[in-house]
Amino acid sequence: MDPSVIPTLAAVVSAIVGGAAGEVGKNAWTSLTGLVRRRFGDDAVAAIETAQTPEETAQSLVERAQADPAFAETLTSWTAETARLVQTKHDVTNTISGDARITGPVLQAGDVFGSINFGKSG
Repeated sequence: MDPSVIPTLAAVVSAIVGGAAGEVGKNAWTSLTGLVRRRFGDDAVAAIETAQTPEETAQSLVERAQADPAFAETLTSWTAETARLVQTKHDVTNTISGDARITGPVLQAGDVFGSINFGKSG
C-alpha cells in the first residue's frame, strides 16, 4: 500500500468513528466493513470494530493491505472516494461577528484530527 494514503485513511476513519461525518460516515463504515468482511471474514471486521482508536483501526487496515495487494488497491480507492464524500458533506463556515468580545484564544476550524493546546509549553 502506498504510504501516502495512510494519513488520509486515518483522517477518514477518525471522522467516521468520531461521528463528524454524520450519515455519510455511517454509510462509509458499512461499506468499509463490507469490504473487510468479503476479503477476510467476520473476525477481521471484529478486529477493526474493537480497535481503541481510529489510528489503531487504520493501522489494522494498513497491515491487511500490506499483506494483500488486491485489498490494498480496493482500500486505496475506498479511501480516496470516502475522503471526497466526507469533505463534500462536511464543509464548515466559522464566523465571529456582531458585538462579540473576545477575551481569550479562539480557534475556528472544521474537522481537527489531533491535539489542540492553548496552554504554554514547558
